[in-house]
Amino acid sequence: MRRSRDLSAKIMVVFLLLLGLSILGYWLIQLSSGFLAQGTATVKGESLVIWHIIAEMLTGLLAIITAFLILAHNPLGLRLGLFTCGMLLYTGLNSIGWGILHDPGLLVLFVISTVGALFGFLSLIGREEL
Repeated sequence: MRRSRDLSAKIMVVFLLLLGLSILGYWLIQLSSGFLAQGTATVKGESLVIWHIIAEMLTGLLAIITAFLILAHNPLGLRLGLFTCGMLLYTGLNSIGWGILHDPGLLVLFVISTVGALFGFLSLIGREEL
């Protein structure tokens, strides 16, 4: 049983690192290419898009921090992992909706990240270390 928990923790670390770096990288590329044409006042879909970007970048950063805490066997990593997976689940579901309308090519990645976040949440919720 311990061996499977160690394996699931390693998978979680890799998943969180890849997803966190991907989210941050995506937004850094978008921002460097002029995505916020009017700065923080840029409106997309009748809302100020800066708040969406901040939420996603915080999610990416939190995923990376959580991965390193889990890697360091810090008990806070598992607790924070539940919160992080919840944020990733929301971000993934939101991205699926955006992908269907705007970029179906990214849809597979959004579905993978959403399913991964759900499995991550479910694998963490049953751990006695929490």
